[in-house]
Amino acid sequence: MTIAAWTRRWLPRSIVGRTTLAIITLAVLLGALFTGLATWLLYGSEKARLTQRLDALLSTVEKTVSVACFVKDEVLAREIVAGLMSNDIVAGARIVADGVTLSEQTRSGALADHRDASLAITHPVYSPFDTREQVGEIVLYASRSTLHELALNYIRYVVFVIGLEVALMALAVAWVVYNLITRPIKSISDELHRLELRTGMRLRVPRRNEKDELGRLVSDVNALIARLTALIDTERRLRLEREANERRLALIFEKVHTGIFEIERSGLLRSWNPAFVHTLGPPPEPPQLQALLPQHAEQLRALIDDSLATGAVREADLELSGSDGSTRWVELSLTPVDETMLQGVVDDITERKHAELAARQLAVRDTLTGVLNRRGLEAGLASVFERRKREPGLAVALLLIDLDHFKQANDTHGHAAGDAVLRHVAGVLERAVRRTDLVARLGGDEFVVALVGIDGLAKAERIARSIVDEIQRPIALGDGVQVQIGASVGVAMAAPADASAAAVLARADAAMYAAKQAGRGRVGIAPMPGGTEACAGSPASGAG
Repeated sequence: MTIAAWTRRWLPRSIVGRTTLAIITLAVLLGALFTGLATWLLYGSEKARLTQRLDALLSTVEKTVSVACFVKDEVLAREIVAGLMSNDIVAGARIVADGVTLSEQTRSGALADHRDASLAITHPVYSPFDTREQVGEIVLYASRSTLHELALNYIRYVVFVIGLEVALMALAVAWVVYNLITRPIKSISDELHRLELRTGMRLRVPRRNEKDELGRLVSDVNALIARLTALIDTERRLRLEREANERRLALIFEKVHTGIFEIERSGLLRSWNPAFVHTLGPPPEPPQLQALLPQHAEQLRALIDDSLATGAVREADLELSGSDGSTRWVELSLTPVDETMLQGVVDDITERKHAELAARQLAVRDTLTGVLNRRGLEAGLASVFERRKREPGLAVALLLIDLDHFKQANDTHGHAAGDAVLRHVAGVLERAVRRTDLVARLGGDEFVVALVGIDGLAKAERIARSIVDEIQRPIALGDGVQVQIGASVGVAMAAPADASAAAVLARADAAMYAAKQAGRGRVGIAPMPGGTEACAGSPASGAG
């Protein structure tokens, strides 16, 4: 088992337990250190004190030893040694005179080796008559057991005092740490463990800690709890609002009449509502928008790429052909959501397209006859002459028709009859030309026909004469009433240099007036630019 694993297993987990254990361990280590130091110092001190006592003891027998060594009296020497051995601090003694041991005695067990120099004191012995003449020496050995006993007594006392002091200090420190630090921290920890944010609980500041770091910590935690509670309340409210909005949007998504869908960059449909299926039909497998609208696949691809590239909404009106030959229009709008996803909306705009077409028809059609009005004619001729720029060989002839005797018929039979005549003439003109040609009423009793792609002036003249002949036929107005009118027609071919229809119309107008002046019911041919003046042809068959 590693030290880290042993520590995790056996050390207390609470801060109180770890703090107490740390204080006790530190106290024991310091006590052991101080005790060892005190033991070493006391042992040395006792040894020095024992040596001083031996020196004092030698001083008391110094003169007697001097006599014994001077006369080499062994009996006196033994008495001196015996007297010294009566002291418990002496483990052994020896008196030597001129290299001869006069007396030596040791205490059994008190000195394992009485020749231990660390416990021996040697004093020279001088002659009692001449203090400069050395006649011998005396050696005293201190009692090791006595030294140990004396030192041990002091050590016990010191250890007791130090141990008591360390214990009291450790208890005091532990009490202070526990009451001022660990217990407040444990109290805060227990309250945090029981804390429930949704109830708005707050931590209590421990007594005596209102002004210190722990009090500040509790205040900061309470402020944080207040902010978190506010955030949780806000999040809960927003979640409820979002759920309500999701339910509302889901209902709208399912019930709205507009098709709504999500689509990836590749064109893969991710989701769609019932209105989408109603508008475009059920998606195929895999659900690709291009496969659902194959006739617009390229346009859809460009629309998706453009919307994602610009980040803007892109729209398109698409014309769809049904299996029964019917035509429908849908409006498709794409809005980018992120780099690869778009939201789309699709609406059936067939009725709107029909209404727009009808509005455009009203803007360019004569309300009485149904043919083009002046604005429609100008737009149609502008398109034709733009086409001539791309197709220089395209031949165009303009026929300007003015009705003869129309005013008399209108004055005689009324405006309703005049309107009927105008509608009849418009029908004659439309039947006389192709669908690719233009028929317009300029106003009053003037009409214009544009023959596009005509096979020369002769063909245009024949058509003009057939129009004059058809208009001259009696017109039945109902109730047995008939009217008869005529028409004068000016024909002008567009020259290569004519960039617009204005000059051609002017030439046709001049040819038409020439035909009227020549006797009406005629076809006037306008010369090409730079030629002779307009000439009036012969009257059409039946012209009077």
